Amino acid sequence: MQQPELLDASVVRAWVSTAARALAEARAEIDRVNVFPVADGDTGTNMYLTIRDAAAAVHAAPADAGGARLLRLAARAALRGARGNSGVILSEWLRGLTVAATRGDSLAIALDVAARTARHAVAHPAPGTILTAAESAAAAARHAEAGGMVGPAGAAARLSTTDAACRGAREAALRSVGALEPLRAAGVLDAGACGLVLVLRSLAAAQRAAAEGVSEADGSIGPVLLDIDLRGHAAPSAGEAAEGDDGSRTGRGTGPGGALPAGGPEGGHERSHGHPHEHPHEHGGVATDDVELMFLLERSASAADFSPGAVADALRADLDDVGSSVVVVGGAEDGTGADDVDRSLWQAHVHTADLDAALGVARRWASRGAVSRVSVRHLAVPPDRWAVVVTTAAPALAAELARGGAVVVLDLDVPPTAADLVAAAVGAGAPRVLVLAPEALQTDPVGPGAGAADGPEAAPEIVRVVAPGDVHVVAGMSALAATLDDPREQDAGVPDAVGAVVAGLRVGGGPAVTVGAIVKRLVAGSPIAIVTLLPDDDVPDATVEVLASRAAAVSDGADVVVMRTGRPGDHVAIGVEPLAVDAAEGPA
Repeated sequence: MQQPELLDASVVRAWVSTAARALAEARAEIDRVNVFPVADGDTGTNMYLTIRDAAAAVHAAPADAGGARLLRLAARAALRGARGNSGVILSEWLRGLTVAATRGDSLAIALDVAARTARHAVAHPAPGTILTAAESAAAAARHAEAGGMVGPAGAAARLSTTDAACRGAREAALRSVGALEPLRAAGVLDAGACGLVLVLRSLAAAQRAAAEGVSEADGSIGPVLLDIDLRGHAAPSAGEAAEGDDGSRTGRGTGPGGALPAGGPEGGHERSHGHPHEHPHEHGGVATDDVELMFLLERSASAADFSPGAVADALRADLDDVGSSVVVVGGAEDGTGADDVDRSLWQAHVHTADLDAALGVARRWASRGAVSRVSVRHLAVPPDRWAVVVTTAAPALAAELARGGAVVVLDLDVPPTAADLVAAAVGAGAPRVLVLAPEALQTDPVGPGAGAADGPEAAPEIVRVVAPGDVHVVAGMSALAATLDDPREQDAGVPDAVGAVVAGLRVGGGPAVTVGAIVKRLVAGSPIAIVTLLPDDDVPDATVEVLASRAAAVSDGADVVVMRTGRPGDHVAIGVEPLAVDAAEGPA
């Protein structure tokens, strides 16, 4: 039976929705085996959320939209919404596929372009990853398109191009355990490679459904599942890898009902070891103080200061100087932004122990375009019962907040939007997310990707607490930590406990010479628990020490927290938190 081409609108619609459901179903199991390049247990989640945004954009498209337009919309949405290392790579793979397919290339050639585009986006590619799976899928597809891929016993004499690609990706995933030391040590398969297998199998299912006249709208396309035991304790032989792989939903190594079996390191957070300045893509190491920085760069497609393709190369080189796991995707040459032909978009990703230097790169590029969706999170602080999303314009404070467990949406160039905060909350990786931000950013966004998650995974519960300024954010973070440490406190009481502290905060600020008098006024009349001082960078260290001592003295020995903002200037923001008995009475 001849399968529809990738540009068939019904195939595109069915593909992205099926892939979103498949990744939603498998995200937890894939997260558990995420040990490379960083064992932060979020590869399945990041790939799911990236494809989910693509599916939302396609779902919102007009009913008469053609396949080419749907592919472009999906690629653009995935690029904008890409999460983490794996999500960014997946978005570039989809972009490459879209570029080739919309110019009329065959599926095999499109898969080859996708694989090469994704590999080029990574500063230091490693074997055995999603990149290897993409290349193996493309090679198998080219072989099948040339008439040389034989199916297993009982199946069609020749595999289709897509089924061959599924087989190639699956074999690469099975081999991945022997390709990298972190995978060998944990006895698991590469999480990103397994995620790509699901994406390709979803494409095969969509093509079959379209050929048979089945619509994805009526939900009659069955679930797409992996048939791989992710706990691959040894590299399989070529014969074992190929056995029974015909793109079907069942086979060797399945768990009950063909579902993914649990596996991998407990909790998914074991870390591989390495030196702080080595590239994790090369050695599997990560500095214990590393943070993940991501941002979008948008600029005119007609800007003449860079040749085609040179923006990504230059930005990638800049980020490679300040960190590792560098991926830069997007570009001007593809036409994926056909509805906005004069704007080109890039997504940048880096792991770094020097956030200030990495933000310096983002600032330099802000002079060449618009930098938005700047997010920072600490790689060694996974969320637990609650995640927290905050926003600030203070770069040094952003680093401290990330080390405290927050996902920080940084106001660096283009101000954050309510949609940016919701996107950060959805991707935070916890069942409940507390958002600390000004009231203007606490509205519900409208548009593709803004609603609840597709598939079996529910969207997180997002709870908003208005935090007008940086001192409110710091107080809210501190209150959240204290509340979660209290065994008497139930999750239902967390928002009220944090909200009471933030609402009861006494705030002030001014030049450093006025801080002593302001603190004295703010602490008057009641016992004080915490005094927070946020000095700008031009306030000398010696002055900060004097201010902290004075604050402790006038507050009768309260804890004094000092955090630099990282902004130029001589201003000091002040927050005074009364003891709980006073906080319950409301703000002074």
